[in-house]
Amino acid sequence: MNKYLLMRISGVIFAGVMLSQLIRAVLRWEMSFAGVEVPIWVSVCIAVIGLYCSYECFRRRAAHYICTGGCGGVSSKPGVCQAEGCKKKKMPLEECQV
Repeated sequence: MNKYLLMRISGVIFAGVMLSQLIRAVLRWEMSFAGVEVPIWVSVCIAVIGLYCSYECFRRRAAHYICTGGCGGVSSKPGVCQAEGCKKKKMPLEECQV
């Protein structure tokens, strides 16, 4: 499976979790787990964590390419480094793994 598609799917799942917990907190729905009442603040915490995870998934899913020659070049498309004075000028940019 394409890793960018997987990140997009994960982002949607995290967003769904975040929205469901946020709705529960706003509407003050009661919830119990194993017979124990779950406080509203737990849903707020889960919503914040879900929002952060969703943001990270969508932020990291976009492919980008970098020059490892020290010039700090970044591109959204594959290509070659064109920076003057770079050790890897005219060498292919490498896909960033993050």
